[in-house]
Amino acid sequence: MLLITSADDYLGYCITSHLSQFTALCPDMRVLCQETTAKLPWLRNFAKKGIDVLPVNPEHPHHLSKAMRSINQVILIMSNHPDRVEYCQRICNVASKSGVKSIIFLSHQGAQSEQHQALYDYGLVENHLVSMQQQQQDMNWVILRLELIQQYFHLWSHQVEVSGIMALPLNSDTELCPIDISDVCAVIAVLALQQDGSFATCLNEYHAGQVYTLTGPEAVTSKSIVSMMSDATMYKLHRYLMVRPMDTAYYLTDLRHNIWFDARLKKERSAVYLDQEEFGYRTKALCLPNDVQIQTFLDYFNWINKTMGSVHVEHVEVITKVKSRTLQAYFHENSISFKPRV
Repeated sequence: MLLITSADDYLGYCITSHLSQFTALCPDMRVLCQETTAKLPWLRNFAKKGIDVLPVNPEHPHHLSKAMRSINQVILIMSNHPDRVEYCQRICNVASKSGVKSIIFLSHQGAQSEQHQALYDYGLVENHLVSMQQQQQDMNWVILRLELIQQYFHLWSHQVEVSGIMALPLNSDTELCPIDISDVCAVIAVLALQQDGSFATCLNEYHAGQVYTLTGPEAVTSKSIVSMMSDATMYKLHRYLMVRPMDTAYYLTDLRHNIWFDARLKKERSAVYLDQEEFGYRTKALCLPNDVQIQTFLDYFNWINKTMGSVHVEHVEVITKVKSRTLQAYFHENSISFKPRV
């Protein structure tokens, strides 16, 4: 069986939704969520498809031991809860003792930057996995360091709708390579599935112990992002504004009180109970960012500003044998969300 952690967070939802399109796989999947979020509509949808949805208390060792029963592989997703590092390390320890063969860990670009604590949280889990394998050779891992996910721009769509401005704490010439969430899911499908379409019992030797950087197909700047929005929406007055990190934090925090964005989330959560589109998860914002995720965004933007941006790495294409989706394709697919109300 395959275990996916943090299915109550955005990444967990997308990965589970992608893999659940293969109906025959659903009975061999188990997803974890916090007990307080067990009634989310997409979790109910997963249960309806035959996936084992298991609410757990991260502090309770028996809950995690129960979760690992019959599990061969774990897709470890860093949640946005304050104690996320300890939770991930605890899952790794229980998985090791329970005979799990391999762990696929979704990390983040800049994970080894000790100057950015929200990013270094990922680095601490990476280091824990490496040290565990040195002590126990029969459990393998692969680390996927994700660039900024294109779908996170959904969170800025309201700002663009209202003002026609994309405001980010990025220098205008800093390059980033956002990756589409469906490309992340495609990479995981390759790692987790065998050629006959069933779940693998362990990682392929070729991937075991590797660290992959998953990026989009091209580096873009804030100016080119605005140009892509304009091309997709046919609205030529989009502008870019560089703002302070605290301004971005204020904007993302205020989304919690924004009635228009709240209406969008309610509509999406209502639709997600059916979840019949193959890549429907690409078009959904679904979750409001909490303080931990907002700080992760700010640390990432600061990291690429200081390192002069990120570069395209071909690991997605090497693993999936398919070219990754462009940011322009994202804006075309979601153009209605970025068209200003004028």
